[in-house]
Amino acid sequence: MLRRNKIIFLQPAYAHYRKQLFDILAKKHNILFVFERLKSVYPGDESPKGISYRFLDNKFKIKWIGLIYYLLKNKPDIVITSVSTSLRTIISFLYAHLFGKKLILWIIEWRKLSYKGFNLKKIYRKIRDKIGEYIIIECDALIVGGTAAYNYAVSLGKKDKEIFKALQCSNDIWGEKTSRSYTIKQNNHKYIFLYLSRIISLKGLDILIKAFSFLEKERKDVFLLIVGDGPFRNYCSKLSTLLKIKNIKFEGSVNPNSVGKVYQRADVFVLPSCFRDNFYEAWGLVINEAMSMHLPIITTNAVGAAYDLVINGYNGFVVQQNDVIALYKAMKKILELDLSELGNNSRKLFEEKNNFKEMANGFSQAINYVISQK
Repeated sequence: MLRRNKIIFLQPAYAHYRKQLFDILAKKHNILFVFERLKSVYPGDESPKGISYRFLDNKFKIKWIGLIYYLLKNKPDIVITSVSTSLRTIISFLYAHLFGKKLILWIIEWRKLSYKGFNLKKIYRKIRDKIGEYIIIECDALIVGGTAAYNYAVSLGKKDKEIFKALQCSNDIWGEKTSRSYTIKQNNHKYIFLYLSRIISLKGLDILIKAFSFLEKERKDVFLLIVGDGPFRNYCSKLSTLLKIKNIKFEGSVNPNSVGKVYQRADVFVLPSCFRDNFYEAWGLVINEAMSMHLPIITTNAVGAAYDLVINGYNGFVVQQNDVIALYKAMKKILELDLSELGNNSRKLFEEKNNFKEMANGFSQAINYVISQK
C-alpha cells in the first residue's frame, strides 16, 4: 500500500465559510489543519467538525513556537500556508528548505506596495514584502485566489506551470436557484443601496457617502443602508451629518446568521474600497455573498473580486477607486437599468464561479504537482 503524503494546512483561524473547502480536501488528502488562534477573527462562532485540527494558542503562549513544534513533531511532506509575508509562511518556507519538504503558498494578495520616506516601521514592512515576493517565486507551488493575484505572481516572475487557480468562494446565502422579484419597497418606497462590511478607512465608506449625497440631491427615492461597525464609523457618521444626508441609516453590526435578511432588504450592493496607506481589499467575500442573493454590484478597481465577479453593464459596475464622481455616476446609471436582470445575472455568475469543488480542485492540482516533483 502506498504511503499517503502527510500535509499540514496552516491558517490564522478557523473560518466557517471555508468549511466546504476543508471538508473536500480532508476527504481527498491526509491533512492536519493547524489554526493559529482558537478565537476566530472571522464572523461566526462555529468550530471545526469532521477534520483533523489543532489550535496553536490552545497549547502554546507563543504561536510561532507551537508552529515549529507541530512541524518537527509531524514532519509533514507538504505544508500549505497563506499570506506571503506572514510569520507562519516564513517559518514554513525555512522548514521546507531545511528538511527537503514541499511548500505550497496560497495567496489573494495582488498589489506591489510602495513606501515613501524612511522610518523603522516602513523599513521593516519593506523587508517583509521583499521576503514575501521571494517566497512567491521560490515556493514549490502557488495557489492564487483570482485573476488579480495570478497577474501579480506572473509579474514577479513566478513560473506559470507552478501556479494553480482556486477562485475565492463564499457560502450560498440565498440557497435556492430562484429568481428574485425586485420592487421599490422598504423605507418609504426607496431604492436601497447597501454597504455591509467593517467600517475602516480602506473600505471607502466616506467616498460612498459623498457619492450618495450627490444622488440624493437629484432623487428622493434612494436610501443608503450601512451595516457594520469599526473605528471609521464615527467619522463617516459625522460626514453624513455635515453633508445633510437624510435618507441614510447606520445599523451597526449584524449577527452572521441574520446577514441574509439584510441582503434581502437591498436593491444594490456597494463595496467602495480604496487603496490607502498600502492597504487594499485583497478580495471582498461580501461581493460573493451579495451575488448569491441576486444583487447587482457596484465596486472599485481596488477590490480583488472585481476582476473575476463583476462585468460592467451585465451584473453591475467597476469604477475607479477613490473617485466620488465615478461612483455617483455608477449609482445613478444602475437605477436606469433593469435591476432584476442585473441581479439575476449576478446569481448566474455566482453559480458559475463560486464552486467549492473547483476551488478544492485547484488545491489538489497543486498538491499532486509538488508530489510529482519529488
